[in-house]
Amino acid sequence: MANNLSKAFSQLVTLVMQKPSAATHRPYPKLRNFILDIMREGRRKNVINLLMEAELAPIRNHIELHATQHGEHITLTGFICKSFADAVDEDRSVQAYRQGKSRLIIFDEVDLAVMVEREVDGHIMPVTQIVRSANLKNISAISQELRQAKTAAIGDTGPLNALDKVFFALPAVLRKVVWAVMRWDPQLFKQLVGTVGVTSMGMHASGPAVVFPITPMTLTLSIGAVFKKLVLENGVAVERDFIQMNLGADHDIIDGAPLMRFAERFKRSLLHGCALK
Repeated sequence: MANNLSKAFSQLVTLVMQKPSAATHRPYPKLRNFILDIMREGRRKNVINLLMEAELAPIRNHIELHATQHGEHITLTGFICKSFADAVDEDRSVQAYRQGKSRLIIFDEVDLAVMVEREVDGHIMPVTQIVRSANLKNISAISQELRQAKTAAIGDTGPLNALDKVFFALPAVLRKVVWAVMRWDPQLFKQLVGTVGVTSMGMHASGPAVVFPITPMTLTLSIGAVFKKLVLENGVAVERDFIQMNLGADHDIIDGAPLMRFAERFKRSLLHGCALK
């Protein structure tokens, strides 16, 4: 026994005294506290996920028709975001938030918290652009906001505004206090975070792929990759493009059946081009 302990101790000393492996050392970006906070808050939720897909041909036809009639190009992400906001507007209970243990706050405005990838202080990271009252805006206004979010100055009034930059540079103990207040006050949560989330990472993948995000929102849409799928058309197998998506919902507020009904309503809005009407 003593001999084994001696060998183990000797091996441990050898490991500790080894020359460090070659590596690049970089400072950890303080603004990644944004990601850490979102993950911590998201883990407090009992999230259920619903995978869904939609055929792209009808969606592309609607977008091309809009471009022909109005001379304006609408992005696929903008089209999906507006369709999502309209579907939420039809049943706003999917963006309800608990106030304490005995009350739900259901907002009239749909504030989309859309994740946009930007370079911040030399690091590529996702930041949030909140599209206020997306259910009351037309698709042109939403698409314009999303385009501006990709180029607007960081730390100003666009994504990751001046307040956000100061907040996420605070010590963790102070940020946790603010998040605790937001959990108790849905109105403050709405103003700082939004009411529903949208994340789009499908352009970075090929084939059926989608992310299940960890999120503090009651409802979050994750837009995945475009993939090809065989479908029957007049009894003949033909290849069609589909887009993969996922709906993540707080099961404390949204049950499985209402989530399925919402998904069906959202999909119908996409295929019928309701966002352009």
